[in-house]
Amino acid sequence: MKLRMMVVEDDRDTLEILGVVLQRKYVDMEICTANNGRKGVDLFSQENFDIVITDVNMPEMDGIAMVQALRAMKPDVQLIFITADTGRATVEHSVGTGFHLDHYIAKPVDYKDLFIAIDKSLEAVNACRG
Repeated sequence: MKLRMMVVEDDRDTLEILGVVLQRKYVDMEICTANNGRKGVDLFSQENFDIVITDVNMPEMDGIAMVQALRAMKPDVQLIFITADTGRATVEHSVGTGFHLDHYIAKPVDYKDLFIAIDKSLEAVNACRG
């Protein structure tokens, strides 16, 4: 079964760049995109994603609300947050209230760190699949 990743980011340029970079790095993975949290939830409910990379601050539905909705649908989905440093307080506050994410990457994105987070997420997905 082909692994699937969704990238959710409201900045069009960032979303496009991430999509291209990730598709080149992970050629055997299907990568889909959404430009806000609401669309991310809708797409996730229709598709089966193994990994979700998301921004925190987005219109219509922020990344925290989206992640909570995704965890309710698929508790073992791997979640990677990418956000500007100003979002760190929001993330840390949410983590303290039972919120769970697997990795946190500060913007500007260091692709080496992002690839490490994705590779660790892939290990977790493969371990769950047996």
